[in-house]
Amino acid sequence: MVTIIKNQLLKHLSRYTKNLSPEQISLSALRGSGELQDLTLDEDLLTELLELPGWVRLTSAKCNRASFRIQWTKLKTVPIVLNLDEVHIALEVCAEPRVMNPNAAAAMPVPGKYSYIHKVIDGISVAVNHVQIDFNCDAFTSSVQISRVTVESRTPDGRKGDLRLTRIKSPDTGQLLIFKELEWQSARIEAKAHGVAAANLPPLRLLLGTTHCRIVIKKRLADCAVLGSRLVLRPEPLAWALTDGQLRAAVACAAALAGPVHRATQLATRTKAAKKIEEPLQQISSRSSSSERDILARMFAKHDVRETSYHLLAPRIDLHLCDDPGLGRSEMPQLANGGALQVTLVSMQADLFPYHKASDDRRHWRGYREAATPHSQWLSQALSSFCGSLLDLLDPKPVTPSAKPSSKEEKNEESLPNGVSHKPASQTSASNAPSTQTTSQASPTRTRILQELGKLMTTCLVLRIDDFTVYKVC
Repeated sequence: MVTIIKNQLLKHLSRYTKNLSPEQISLSALRGSGELQDLTLDEDLLTELLELPGWVRLTSAKCNRASFRIQWTKLKTVPIVLNLDEVHIALEVCAEPRVMNPNAAAAMPVPGKYSYIHKVIDGISVAVNHVQIDFNCDAFTSSVQISRVTVESRTPDGRKGDLRLTRIKSPDTGQLLIFKELEWQSARIEAKAHGVAAANLPPLRLLLGTTHCRIVIKKRLADCAVLGSRLVLRPEPLAWALTDGQLRAAVACAAALAGPVHRATQLATRTKAAKKIEEPLQQISSRSSSSERDILARMFAKHDVRETSYHLLAPRIDLHLCDDPGLGRSEMPQLANGGALQVTLVSMQADLFPYHKASDDRRHWRGYREAATPHSQWLSQALSSFCGSLLDLLDPKPVTPSAKPSSKEEKNEESLPNGVSHKPASQTSASNAPSTQTTSQASPTRTRILQELGKLMTTCLVLRIDDFTVYKVC
């Protein structure tokens, strides 16, 4: 019995590992436990499976020991526990955007309808004692050491509980929300710049304490496709001391990454944005049609991921910038005798929305108040002006003196279809009717242009800081 299970396990794991043998697997079927030794993972397959950015390539991934524990009689309520001892990962920067490996893509399993096995896999808890990540680039090398990493399923309010309470299913839309929490106790980041200009620069060292990261994943039940996600990073108060040489080293590392990251991001953004637009219209329209009496529908609407977003919530960041004597110090005459500067950021929040439709409202954004942001009006006006100029350029309309429209009518005419208008949110509902009527009377070319403009996407970053203090340290 154990031999049969071991062979089946070996068959499935061979797709993700290299040179895995039965001797590396110890298994106890009745106890629901097992252990694997000296695992070497397939870099190409893991790169595609993790959907790493196109500017980075995985060159090595190893684990010295992995153990698991399965409670066969409680799979619906208790997660499978996977414990990893030490994980070593090596990455390198790609000068040109990475091309997807067709062999690795063919080896990946074809997703099907969301079923019981997917519930079990999504509920797995992972604990890692130590993670070592080495990052290689022509301009610099860096390493990241993370200790005591855990990934667990949580309830929507962030508590531990029954696995059935860690996901919310919406039968009206055929979608599912999965709630996870990532936590690590400490992290150490070190980077060293290379080259003649950086010969005397000291290495950059940063320490991070306990950090929590809440993750919400939105899936489609029909094919297990990921429709969106929300990631909220909550570090503990940070205190960093940086010299002038370390700041210059950080700038050198960032400059080396700027080119590859920009090229890869341009390609990836087009592909991912196209997938966002392909979401079925019936699912979008059914979001607001759920019954108020249905508890699940109300919970799903409360925690729904309308669009992919990333959030940073830092309670306090203290930066001590100093120019100590030694190699790599500042060459400014004012700092001939050294100097120090203290920068304090209190309650800093950064919200990134990489795939936001330019014509959509922002009422679902966390903590965002459109009435309290004066720039929202000129953003709407700028977008309307752009759409109007583009329409006049691609499909000009002959205008006679007797039939020349007023500026107000022309503005209403350039409203996008599908009930979307480039106006403040308070005026959107009032402009839907004239927008639809005018669009129906427009030429086919103009209607087509308006439909394409409705797909226009933008990347939005919202930064909030409650208190910002800078002072000289004597």
